[in-house]
Amino acid sequence: MKRNLLFLLLIIPALILNAQTTIWSTDFESLDGLASMDLDGDGFEWFQNSDGTLMGFAPGKYMGSYSVNTSPDNVITAPVFNIPAAASNLTFSLRVASSSSASYSESYAVYIQEDGVGSMFDNELYQGILTSGGPDSSILINGSIPNSFAGKNVRIIVRHFNTTNQLLFMIDDLKVESGDTLSVENSNFDNFSFYPNPVNYRLNFNSNQPISKIQIFNILGQEVLRFNASNIFNNSVELNNLNSGNYLIKVFIENTSQVFRLVKI
Repeated sequence: MKRNLLFLLLIIPALILNAQTTIWSTDFESLDGLASMDLDGDGFEWFQNSDGTLMGFAPGKYMGSYSVNTSPDNVITAPVFNIPAAASNLTFSLRVASSSSASYSESYAVYIQEDGVGSMFDNELYQGILTSGGPDSSILINGSIPNSFAGKNVRIIVRHFNTTNQLLFMIDDLKVESGDTLSVENSNFDNFSFYPNPVNYRLNFNSNQPISKIQIFNILGQEVLRFNASNIFNNSVELNNLNSGNYLIKVFIENTSQVFRLVKI
């Protein structure tokens, strides 16, 4: 068992080069931090409901917004969260569906807003209209988020609008991720790895080229440690003073860099 665990720890750095890192997500089981707005003032707004498995959602709760006998303009906003400064190739995903196989033309959009900057609808990430509904009709939509939002406090906004007299629009599993930070095809990082991960006090690097700099960021995107070439001894660094937790580590080789996930125990 110990040999298998050590093997996994050694190969994790190579595997996560192409991994997706979840920055923020909700499956709507909890409403903590979520806010609903009835912009059209018709008295109907987003509500939490149970079990959309018939539509293809995972078991549990989802959020719904009615359009039957109304033309809604309903907005749901996520709580403010931070996108780490080291994150790149940012994306969002959201599962959407209509409860009706006959009246399914629900119109919706997804936005991102930097906290305290501009209006909710300044930065549209996605806009669509459902083309089917009813059982097993849910689809997973996704789109890119500009890397200019890295290092900022943001919220995601979902809007149900421009729809008249359909039935029920449903959403679930909203997620923001970063991934494929830099390509493993970069020759400076051929055969690069680091170990152990999780790490206790000393982090070791396997690299064909000299490492010029290392930065470590916390989950808020704040730099907490930096090592220049003169502080990297025998391809290793000491992390005794780093608190336990999850981090991003950015490694520089010549004029290129890659970002990896790191766990400190």
